[in-house]
Amino acid sequence: MDLVICSFADACERARDFDAVISIESPGAAVGNGQLQRFRKPTEPAHLVLCFHDIEDAAQATPPQRQHVADGLAFARTHAGRRLLIHCFAGISRSTALAYAILVDRHRAQADESALLERLLALRPQACPNRLMVRYADALLGRDGRMIAAVEDHPTIIATRRRNFSPPPVA
Repeated sequence: MDLVICSFADACERARDFDAVISIESPGAAVGNGQLQRFRKPTEPAHLVLCFHDIEDAAQATPPQRQHVADGLAFARTHAGRRLLIHCFAGISRSTALAYAILVDRHRAQADESALLERLLALRPQACPNRLMVRYADALLGRDGRMIAAVEDHPTIIATRRRNFSPPPVA
């Protein structure tokens, strides 16, 4: 399996080198800016576009939905054994959550959630998977909370989340 996770900027330059591409975009992303690619020809990579904000609160506007994760897993299954690129804007949260789900799905019976999370971090060291997406994947894949537990307990991810997503201390 050849799985690459990257940012939007990297995907703009690399996407044509892959057999399949999953683009995770925010609502309102400007398709007309000449950078966002849509592959439609048989000679181009298969392409799935998912559109939602990088938020972890299902009550906020346009959060990831269970169906987004299900669609991403189905697309990855269809293109198993092929070169797959997954990207979101930064290549840190949404794309890594879906990549983690794909890794667990591809290792089904012998899946060790913690070991596969380490594999994800080897592929994308700055990974900080979107926890709402991981919760959906955990349920869809019948992992009984082990995927989300691995993410929430991992020291590197905890440190990344604290450094990048925690509000500054109140003065």
